[in-house]
Amino acid sequence: MKTSDWLKKYNIQLKKSLGQNFLSTSEYAKKIVKKGSVTEEDTVIEIGPGAGTLTEEIAKTGAKLYAFEIDERLKPLLLERFKEYQNVEIQFIDFLKANISEIQKPKYIANIPYYITSPILEKIFFETPDFQLALLMVQKEYGERMMAKSGKNYSPLSIFVQFFCKVEKVLNVPPHAFIPNPKVDSVVLKLTPKEDIPDINKKGFFKFVHVAFSQRRKTIRNNLKGLIKDRLDELLEKSDIDPKTRPENISIEKFIILYNNYMKLKNDY
Repeated sequence: MKTSDWLKKYNIQLKKSLGQNFLSTSEYAKKIVKKGSVTEEDTVIEIGPGAGTLTEEIAKTGAKLYAFEIDERLKPLLLERFKEYQNVEIQFIDFLKANISEIQKPKYIANIPYYITSPILEKIFFETPDFQLALLMVQKEYGERMMAKSGKNYSPLSIFVQFFCKVEKVLNVPPHAFIPNPKVDSVVLKLTPKEDIPDINKKGFFKFVHVAFSQRRKTIRNNLKGLIKDRLDELLEKSDIDPKTRPENISIEKFIILYNNYMKLKNDY
């Protein structure tokens, strides 16, 4: 039965407030699962199964699947659709509130609305640091921000994601693959954890990066002057950064050096 038929059967109207654009074609669901090399040996976490199009393709692999769905209206639909699958466990709870810390070495697969992408990433990175990979379907523009190395799309989000992971685009997904059709294209990004994550205060570092980007059109010197006034020039010189450089032109590696030098100067006080 098609996803559209499942929705009609249970008379479910999708909610814009939850960013609900459900993948509706098995063609793209199969491609996504293939990109994750999912096998029966894997444990998969799906965030927001929706009407279950992608869920079904994951379930067919035999992998142990934990799916988290916030919209309880979908409960009868999903329970019926997956009643024959012993390897599927669906929890009707907000993923951001779910206890996932005991799930070991999961693969993540998710079609997520852009407005909660950052908190979802934070939960993945901090609560399951041993995850194998994450395949995230996001709006194209948001995906470009996650992948950017410099320039107008480069942002604290870019640095946050690339600090933890190698990021690559593995699939383009057109609007007609969803119900209802969104106005923008989507992309599937593959996030693979880095083995050599710098040993620094991560939350402190990301807070520092946000300050550095507080006014994008300003120079790094202007944005940081509130943090370390009297030794700012010394900090930038020590970090080999031109004071007139804008934050969008500073690499992640340079930001890490800058932050480490900032902490050393701060501890000297």
